[in-house]
Amino acid sequence: MSGLDIDASSGIDSPIHRWDPRAKVASILVLIFSVVMVESVRVALLGLALSMAVLLASRLPLRDVARRARWPVIFILPIFFILPFTGGGERTVAVSAVDLSLDGLLLGSLILARGVSAVLLAYPLFATSPFNITVQALRGLRFPEVVLQIFLFTYRYLFLLSEEMRSIEKSLASKSFAKRTDLRTAKVIGTALGMLFVRSYERSERIYRAMVSRGYDGALPSSGKFQMKRGDWAKSLAVVGAALLLQLIDHAATQGMIL
Repeated sequence: MSGLDIDASSGIDSPIHRWDPRAKVASILVLIFSVVMVESVRVALLGLALSMAVLLASRLPLRDVARRARWPVIFILPIFFILPFTGGGERTVAVSAVDLSLDGLLLGSLILARGVSAVLLAYPLFATSPFNITVQALRGLRFPEVVLQIFLFTYRYLFLLSEEMRSIEKSLASKSFAKRTDLRTAKVIGTALGMLFVRSYERSERIYRAMVSRGYDGALPSSGKFQMKRGDWAKSLAVVGAALLLQLIDHAATQGMIL
């Protein structure tokens, strides 16, 4: 399984997989925006719990999710560790003779919780339907056609680049090439990247001409219509309601009324 196959688990049977794609995309996007807009750390942790609940309801393989999610989380982690030293503020906590900014620690925790929540929700959003169905759902939500085609073709061409890169790596390996920290290695890698660009461009041109010969006129055909059912409405109301409730709790928390 390629690491690019974000929809590899779209055939699993779960409440999230059975959800109407348009309602699923709209509802989970509302929840993502709600989670990343909270200002209270405790409410952000509540949002993280909601995100994990949605992920568990999708029944996606947790090992695959963890493998894919580690890179965006690793990108967020430095912020969490740096802010306690650079956050400033009058409130500090002494740890081994080092004064840490409590405000910076809270801000770092808030950013980490919001970021991890958004990452976790991205998988039920994109991994529970085939990618082309997700694009059709976005079209049903009136996303611009040009943006959708860029989105779809970019995703598809990532596989093309990956395939070409593997071909070049096999070619280099057959010639006993070994990576080193010298000028020759840099020259070989530079040449390989140039070959990757040229070969990918030529292949994309062939694909485009094949699409035109089959009637492509700038608009992608739709494979069918979606139909909302009672269960889809119930799931949407539950998720959107949770998103709105999260905002109400956050507003009350930031005003000092609760928590």
